[in-house]
Amino acid sequence: MRRPALQLLLALSPAMVTAQVARDTARITPVVVTATRSPLSSERAPAAVSVITGDQLRRQGITTVLDALRQVPGVAVVQTGSYGGATSLFIRGGESKFTKVLVDGVPVNDAGGAFDFSSLSTDNLDRIEIVRGPASVLYGSDAMAGVIQVFTRPGAGRPRVELSGRGGGYGSYDADAALRGGSEAFAYSLAGARHSTDGIQLFNSQYRQSVGSALVTLRRERADAQVSVRYSDNNVHFPTDGAGQVVDSNSMHRDDRIAVGVDAGVRIASGVEARLSLASHDVHGVSTNAADSPGDTDGYYFSTADRSRRRSADLRLNIDLPSAVRLSVGAQVEREWQASGTESNFGPSAFTARRRTVGGYAQLLYAPAAPYTVAVGIRHEHNEQFGNFFTYRAAGSARIAASTRVRASIGTAFREPTFLENYGGAFVIGNAALTPEHAFSFDAGVEHTVGGTFTIGATAFSNSFRDLIDYKYSDSQPNYFNIARTRSSGGEFEARIELASGLRADAALTYVATRVVDPGTSLATTALFAPGARLLRRPMHTVDVGVGFHRQRGSVDLRAHRVGPREDNYFAPDFSSKHVTLGAYLRTDLSGELPLFTESTRRVTLTARAENLFDEQYTDVAGWNHDFALSDDASIARTGYRGAGLRVMTGLRVAF
Repeated sequence: MRRPALQLLLALSPAMVTAQVARDTARITPVVVTATRSPLSSERAPAAVSVITGDQLRRQGITTVLDALRQVPGVAVVQTGSYGGATSLFIRGGESKFTKVLVDGVPVNDAGGAFDFSSLSTDNLDRIEIVRGPASVLYGSDAMAGVIQVFTRPGAGRPRVELSGRGGGYGSYDADAALRGGSEAFAYSLAGARHSTDGIQLFNSQYRQSVGSALVTLRRERADAQVSVRYSDNNVHFPTDGAGQVVDSNSMHRDDRIAVGVDAGVRIASGVEARLSLASHDVHGVSTNAADSPGDTDGYYFSTADRSRRRSADLRLNIDLPSAVRLSVGAQVEREWQASGTESNFGPSAFTARRRTVGGYAQLLYAPAAPYTVAVGIRHEHNEQFGNFFTYRAAGSARIAASTRVRASIGTAFREPTFLENYGGAFVIGNAALTPEHAFSFDAGVEHTVGGTFTIGATAFSNSFRDLIDYKYSDSQPNYFNIARTRSSGGEFEARIELASGLRADAALTYVATRVVDPGTSLATTALFAPGARLLRRPMHTVDVGVGFHRQRGSVDLRAHRVGPREDNYFAPDFSSKHVTLGAYLRTDLSGELPLFTESTRRVTLTARAENLFDEQYTDVAGWNHDFALSDDASIARTGYRGAGLRVMTGLRVAF
């Protein structure tokens, strides 16, 4: 099945190579909102910002945000097991809970910062904005190392319908439909999608996801409002135990998530705007691992139900002052709630917790016609459980020559503990005396453009994370303590070129050095914060290179992603553990589009994508691969594991 589909994908290229060279077109610089909460050209943003457009995602056939983020400098993506497996993200060496995630302005992190990126698809997305560096001044808790925000694709013009479907390896298929349209006064975007795969393991490895999204925009002479909704239902089956062994025929996790946001503004005077943002995010999850048969009594069997919600309101004034200065002053209130209950053969356990946070912030944004930008902000926040916290950030960008820009930023950030860390749960004793984790960060970068087509840039960064929460085993005392301190530093190097012929290329190299400064509660080599060790699962080197050729008569994209060696801990079925080094790997993806029929009102396009083109066997997490190589050259064979190999998907996209 794979060979004909792969031949079809490779055959797309000759038709495009012979395409007629069109006349030059102006390069459109993306506008970013996340860096300052005000629209600003990415070339003037005072922070390290990357933008991935929806057009890029569709050309490359990428359906998950986690796959899109692999190509961003400073970002490391770690997925456990098969498609839909729990996925963490590390920005600039920070912890996986140090990234604020927003959907059209709605925070979707769990209380305490955790977020499973496997649940976020690219369906109906306009763009993804990635800000690297602390951003608690604007977004409060969780924005310790960066912010990732996805924006729903807006509607415009006459009503248009888009349909697409594709299928391929591992019993996989994707299908989606969308309706968009509107005018200057009213616009709408409605979409639904379904993703399904049997997964890479030989049994109990299915993943199913249903997604719905909507964006409605209203505009009047002095006011505007936007309502967004994104819903997903995720169902993942996993046969692996805690050591990665494929042994379980019926363990699974299911959750449904809904994010609803309202953003409304009114111009109350010349140069004065008031904006109100309301956000709601609800998650209902169930994890189960029942006995495989009536006679199966040797394992741990459980059913856990979790419900959580975040509600927030943010009111701010944007005041345009003389000399191109904008003052933003805002106040925010947020309520978090979580209830968790577990029934197991060891007995029941449950907890319910809630907390409220109120805060105020201010930012001065100086963006004159001259080519420089300055942003200075402060924030004070009071949490009814943790007390008062103060953060700040100062950032600037300046064009020192016609083709050279420099920027720098310095700031602080914080992360509140999770409810589990505070209140405990099954087999865990919480610590109500925990305080938030803190960060101090600095970065500086330079960007140079040659001839308006070739751009090269470099950024150096340094982070200090303190009061990190570590775990210590105890059956009678709290298990969590503020004790550890870590550092990360490194560099991000980027280059990109865009030619009028339709040829594009980009490259990103990331170097990250991490180190435990103050160890946690354990001095063992397999501790989470072992003395002097590197931080786990964060590669020191990553390289991502992409080459594309895009014309009206078709497109082809080739992307190679190399991840260097990473440190990790392997936990064996006999409950022993070992510190290991995971080997480097190179994953290559190839995608293409070929229009079959095109006219003013209808368009039919053949699409194809080959993931892991050269069938590379790799793992992001110790134990979750076919032949797991330990640092001492020993290996552990996996039973029942098929391995994450080549997957080819082909299909059609229709627009009318």
